[in-house]
Amino acid sequence: MVQVRFENVVKYYGRKLAINDLSFTVKEGDFFSILGPTGAGKSTILKMIAGIEPVSSGKIYFNDIVVNNLSPHERNVSMAFETYNLYSHFTVYENIAFPLRAPKWKLNLTRDEERKRVTEIASFLGIDKLLERRPQALSGGQKQRVSLARALVRKPQVYLLDEPIAHLDAKLKFSTQTLLREFAVNYGSTIIYVTHDYREALALSDNMMVLRKGKFDQIGTPEEIYYSPKVDFVGRLVGEPPMNMIDGELIQQDGKTFFKAGNSFTIELDKKLAESAGKNSFKADGKTNTRLGIRCEDIRPSMKKASKNSFQLPVYVIVHEAESSVISFELENTFMHARTSESDVFRNLKGSDMVWLDFNTERMLFYVKTMEISKA
Repeated sequence: MVQVRFENVVKYYGRKLAINDLSFTVKEGDFFSILGPTGAGKSTILKMIAGIEPVSSGKIYFNDIVVNNLSPHERNVSMAFETYNLYSHFTVYENIAFPLRAPKWKLNLTRDEERKRVTEIASFLGIDKLLERRPQALSGGQKQRVSLARALVRKPQVYLLDEPIAHLDAKLKFSTQTLLREFAVNYGSTIIYVTHDYREALALSDNMMVLRKGKFDQIGTPEEIYYSPKVDFVGRLVGEPPMNMIDGELIQQDGKTFFKAGNSFTIELDKKLAESAGKNSFKADGKTNTRLGIRCEDIRPSMKKASKNSFQLPVYVIVHEAESSVISFELENTFMHARTSESDVFRNLKGSDMVWLDFNTERMLFYVKTMEISKA
């Protein structure tokens, strides 16, 4: 296993800029996820690491060795794609064993050694009963696990996994996530994992990168990404409902600082929050504007006023889930969502009923606006 490092990497497809001066490091033995929307450049990064796509400029290092000019097989990586790419005339066993037999890897395993490797990874992924079947006799989920087994059976310097469980149903996806995490822990492998599903990234990763338009907005642990997003885009991408982003202005009055969200509500900010809001403010139309970010679970709804900063809003809609309820409120330019575990208290709540709300001030964040937030 190796440390993988990007140093000022740029990638063009013709005139289109796909990766924009990207620098980051994946530590040896790390499970590192790359999260981002379609077109962010996630798969391009994997292909450049694998040597399938050349870089336009910059350097890619494996430990301290520049690999830009090394062929794919010289880099000794293993890659699994979202598509299955299975050989239809091979059995499942032969598909999984194929990388072990490839002359370029010079493994020279005996038949017993090969069978041990194949059955071990097949059992690990729960497909050991399928080894004699051919791909056309498998379901989509089974094909995906065979494809994943083929990528994991060899022991390369780094595993590159490009949405390898995207087509699994919810139950299989959860169990396979658990197995992937177990694989990473047991084998201590360097794994770079691409996904557009924030749940996968949070569940699997030691560290993760949020990518947007070929640049990263944030690199950190899952906890840092979820609880302390550095920009509004990260907060909106990670979470369901996504982090509330509320545009407003800062007002100074009687030596105090207030955040005013249009005509919806006004709350007083303590010194620490006022400083954060001031650092992340911008001038527009003669006002000092900022964007407040807060997770739905950090807004406490109540039928009574709980503090001096409590404010009331009419309910737009309430959705009762298995272990909680999500109450939505309509603001001037967006919706705000609050999650509560006290579902019984709000069981008979209806649209337009008034509810008191309090923000957990320790979880309030402020941003300079980098994306549009609308009711759509």
